[in-house]
Amino acid sequence: MSIVEIKVPDIGGHENVDIIAVEVKAGDTIALDDTLITLETDKATMDVPADAAGVVKEVKVKVGDKVSEGDVIVLVEAAGAGAAAAPAAAPKAEAAPAPAAPAVAPAAAANVQVAVPDIGGHTDVDVIAVEVKVGDTVAVDDTLITLETDKATMDVPSTAAGTVTAVHIKVGDKVSEGNIIIDVAASGA
Repeated sequence: MSIVEIKVPDIGGHENVDIIAVEVKAGDTIALDDTLITLETDKATMDVPADAAGVVKEVKVKVGDKVSEGDVIVLVEAAGAGAAAAPAAAPKAEAAPAPAAPAVAPAAAANVQVAVPDIGGHTDVDVIAVEVKVGDTVAVDDTLITLETDKATMDVPSTAAGTVTAVHIKVGDKVSEGNIIIDVAASGA
């Protein structure tokens, strides 16, 4: 099992954003897209989802801290690095640093669906921008779509890296947690 650093994703260019809630502690088992922390800017609050599954080994932040894109939130012992390589769950390993990537067979590009993560319990949220199209190459944490609630706008990041093979959402659609945004042919390296 390998230790993975989960970092603050693209948060719309905001710097020194306040942490108003920490949802995990050392020893917690987390799944992909579980909320780790909640951030608050002067205009919005946003949940930061996990881009790896496993057991939290260390929480690097606390309520009241200020964070920016790239800051480490938690250290996670990645779940079943060896056992998970066989089933279709293997794309979750894409969140691991590059040296761990060869554990996923580079020759086999798996098709992964990227869904709307936890968006704070909001449902039927307006899509105001779609940032990707079929054929685009995306990296983990690249912005896919921008959502707007009555109180805030939020960018939804990719949880997989690869080439976009289908876009299921367009501007003007209303989405909720779990709706499929795109299909990605996951890159193996």
